[in-house]
Amino acid sequence: MNYLLISDAAKEVNVESHVLRYWEEELRLPIKRNELGHRYYTDEDVERFKQIKSMKERGLQLKAIKMILKDGKLDVLPEEPKMAIDIIDTSERKTEVAVSEEGREEKAKRLQWLLQQLIRETLRENNQELCREMKESIIKEMDYQFRAQEEREEARNEKHYQRIDELLRKKNKPVAVKEEKKKRHFIF
Repeated sequence: MNYLLISDAAKEVNVESHVLRYWEEELRLPIKRNELGHRYYTDEDVERFKQIKSMKERGLQLKAIKMILKDGKLDVLPEEPKMAIDIIDTSERKTEVAVSEEGREEKAKRLQWLLQQLIRETLRENNQELCREMKESIIKEMDYQFRAQEEREEARNEKHYQRIDELLRKKNKPVAVKEEKKKRHFIF
């Protein structure tokens, strides 16, 4: 496997090294590091950066690209629409005419795909927030129930110990009275 340092990878992608570091941080890309903490890039990493650069050149923002990423890998994004140019011959010179219907369909597909990714990401974030709120609510309720149960058990234990104490006092009282009488009897 071929490993590149950041300067070599940047040359391959045709960007500055700081751009790769920025994209790595913003897109949370899983770039490997050696024992000294230096980044090293695989051919797959370089290809991913080339795709990111291509999307940036097509006008996508990093936020949109981040939605396309799945576990640091790019999901399939429709390619840049091929602009079909119709050529019309008018008075001895050729003129380019607007983009054909095919290019519009490709743009519509790309927009639809991006919207789907945006909706997926939004749902994922909302689900995470909902799960967090539910977790907090369940933990609070369980804590309340455990405290209530402990209080009931303490009250039961207190009554139990009071009854045991009363029984011990009743049982020891006649013995103590008898011994007191015996002491008085011997003194006289």
